[in-house]
Amino acid sequence: MESDSRLLELNDRYGNLTYLDRLKMLFGEFEPEEILVTTSFGSTSIALIHMISKVAPRHPVHLINTGYLFKETIQYRDQLINEFDLNVVDVQPRERSHEFTSNHKVWEGNPDFCCFINKVEPLNALKKGKKVWVSGLLGFQNENRAGKRIFEESQGLLKFHPIIDMSQEDLNLYRTIYELPAHPLLYKGFGSIGCVQCTKKGVGRAGRWEGKEKTECGLHL
Repeated sequence: MESDSRLLELNDRYGNLTYLDRLKMLFGEFEPEEILVTTSFGSTSIALIHMISKVAPRHPVHLINTGYLFKETIQYRDQLINEFDLNVVDVQPRERSHEFTSNHKVWEGNPDFCCFINKVEPLNALKKGKKVWVSGLLGFQNENRAGKRIFEESQGLLKFHPIIDMSQEDLNLYRTIYELPAHPLLYKGFGSIGCVQCTKKGVGRAGRWEGKEKTECGLHL
């Protein structure tokens, strides 16, 4: 577990760097095998994916494939693999546990449990032996994420958010400058894209878990 003084030092040292330089410094301070990178291949994922392809080409990029992702998300994953020569690792839940959520439509009555089985549990297995978990969270996405810093402690790991302070305007500019492909569902009114059953059209994350108090899948709480 990282001490408060260590976290303060890291946040101070990385705070004034560019997003790309933050990643360069991280990969200079830690061994590649100590660094876990995850992405959802969702509506805002392209910025971190593009930066990783520049800073650490072929570093494993893990996708938690719940078995309920939109076909467009899988197509987008494949498109980005080809375009940026990504080393994507699909991580899936345990087969019998996943079947349980499917057979009983667990997402309807207990979406937190469904997320735990299909997202949180597979991710926890990935964390073993790692020191740093790199995530593309953005502070503007919701209230929970707005309070996060570049580095946080998360269950014994350093949680690293290199683009947490990137604004929506900066994200749009980054996409434009580098002519990056967008998730196809963005053009159909989906501001945030997760599993088929729990994602509707909406601005930002308004379409996630519609009608429920839930705002996070559980990975980033």
